[in-house]
Amino acid sequence: PTLGGIMKSRAIAITAIAAAAVIGLGDCSSSTTTSNSPAPATSPAPTADLNTMNANGVTYKYPKNWSERTDISTQAQQGNRVWQQAVGPDSVSLSILSQYDLNVEVTPENASQLQGEVETTLSNLAQQAGGSTTSPVKAEQTAGLPGFTATLKVKNPSGTEVESTVWLFFKGKTEFFLNCQYVTAQQAELLAGCNTIRTTFAITG
Repeated sequence: PTLGGIMKSRAIAITAIAAAAVIGLGDCSSSTTTSNSPAPATSPAPTADLNTMNANGVTYKYPKNWSERTDISTQAQQGNRVWQQAVGPDSVSLSILSQYDLNVEVTPENASQLQGEVETTLSNLAQQAGGSTTSPVKAEQTAGLPGFTATLKVKNPSGTEVESTVWLFFKGKTEFFLNCQYVTAQQAELLAGCNTIRTTFAITG
């Protein structure tokens, strides 16, 4: 398929929009290491103040006062997920990282061809979740990988209005989707924590 056909034949995966941690979904296999000292809430934390996620062939660091969330429910989603990891300070404000396999290779040279399709899909999913996109989709790398970012305002499954700053980034036929979801009062903390995830992210497998 051509890049223009990805949305029809094997969707660019936009998922975990408007998420909430709920009881009843299974655990995921991962390992977490901890270190002492609380992480600052408004800026990326020093390495000593971070937990390390190392699972599913990726690794990254996140604030020590965040914990793994294995019981995630989503309001709107699309695509066939390979795995999902969630960390955050509570069940509403959290970061969710997912991986998807694509049937075409995305490179720095051709990634820009996907922008219109990403815009349409994010807009549709935001509407499904009772909201809308609040910033335009723009190209932005994560960990040196080509991708996009945008911000949405939606309602999570419990009806709480939240914002999601999302990043999609690509390594060949693999797509990673990071949803940084927060209520207004926790915006600075979540964006700082998600920035730490993005800057420390690495593929290990």
